[in-house]
Amino acid sequence: MEVLKATFKDRILQITCGVALFSLFFSHLELSDINWQTIISLFALMLIIQVFQKLKLLDYCALLLLRYADTQRKLVQLLVLLTFIGSMILTNDVGIITMVPLAVSLGKKAGIKMTVPVVLITLAANLGSLITPIGNPQNLFLLAHYHLNAIEFFKMSLPLGVISGGLLWGWSLRIPTQKLKLNPEIDYKINKLAVSGTVVILAFVMVGIFGILPLWLGLGLALGWVFLLDIQLFKKIDYALLLTFCGFFIAVGNFSRISAVDQLLTSLGSKQHFIYLASLGLSQLISNVPAAILLAPFSKISYPLFLGVSIGGLGTLVASLANLLAYKQYQRYQEKGNQNFLKQFSLINFSSLCFLGIAGWLLLYFS
Repeated sequence: MEVLKATFKDRILQITCGVALFSLFFSHLELSDINWQTIISLFALMLIIQVFQKLKLLDYCALLLLRYADTQRKLVQLLVLLTFIGSMILTNDVGIITMVPLAVSLGKKAGIKMTVPVVLITLAANLGSLITPIGNPQNLFLLAHYHLNAIEFFKMSLPLGVISGGLLWGWSLRIPTQKLKLNPEIDYKINKLAVSGTVVILAFVMVGIFGILPLWLGLGLALGWVFLLDIQLFKKIDYALLLTFCGFFIAVGNFSRISAVDQLLTSLGSKQHFIYLASLGLSQLISNVPAAILLAPFSKISYPLFLGVSIGGLGTLVASLANLLAYKQYQRYQEKGNQNFLKQFSLINFSSLCFLGIAGWLLLYFS
């Protein structure tokens, strides 16, 4: 009952349901509009992520690395690096949920302001997650919609990932080199057997997402593993996100059947740079996930849409759900300084959006 209440209290789900219901005035409901492969892939990954969170894998790695942080800059660089890498596997949301509270806590212990580091952690989560198919929801959708294999996907993501890594390194050089005396204690041990088992099941889910093995096999293993380890983890799944995706698919399907919308987007969908700019700009208003779902049916080429929604996650707070999550986490764990956070967030994000926006245009031009 509590899970149902929490699910239907989700504001984003409520808005999505409202838009989906409104779209029914223009077309009839077709369940075939829902990309079930994306929904199943997302659910399987959510199960795996909950296990990793229970095992505190990212927390353990963070505290292990932070033993080597003897300056403020090195501390931030290690946090950003771990978020960047962790988000590739455990998604941008998990990276933020784990690393923002840890960063704020370490900042209080060391007596340093963590506003800019938290913004950089948010940036790292968005940019690290674009590199892998499982890093964020829009990648899962694009993978399923365009039937991409691993080579095709990484050919798109790795060049932008390398540029993004360089950008993060450049931002980290703004952090002072003030000396720190910080030696965080690791007060728990990792269950190596459970971690190994989870990694194996994640591999099955991955090959299912790429279509090498049936996707239901990875989902079945993930369900069984959660039942075995801790059945209470089912209560922590973000069912609202799954339903939100269903609402996105229904709304987009209905709106796309409006003849005027269909004709306009179909006529422009073949233009690579239009799709790139449209997805980048639309992400600023409605977030990059619904932007990807809206524009994908009208673009036969995946690369400009991938670049647009990946880079488009930077910029406004609503450009990526991860941005909103980071802001909420910062509000929760930091008593003061929310206005300064928004100022620093806007400065760093819009500067990064401009830089990567130009880089994306050049990548598309020379592709």
